[in-house]
Amino acid sequence: MRIRRTLAATAVGAALALGAAAAPAMAATPAPASSGSAVQVVYTWQYTGEYYSAKATCDARASYFLKASNVKYYRCVLVNGLWAGQVYAY
Repeated sequence: MRIRRTLAATAVGAALALGAAAAPAMAATPAPASSGSAVQVVYTWQYTGEYYSAKATCDARASYFLKASNVKYYRCVLVNGLWAGQVYAY
């Protein structure tokens, strides 16, 4: 019984030591070198989650969403009788 507890404690200690040693090594790994090519960003149409009964109210919210750096365009689409805001963003 005494040997099993000692082995278990040693195994737990070794696992903790390996985990602690592996974490800094992963964090210190340098980022891959860039080949000089630009990173391509993929834009998609995404719902804002806001719905309006009037298109004018939906259109008025455009300036709020267009202030975000990742938003290119804003539009209002009719969904089940309500106007839904959509952004073209990444």
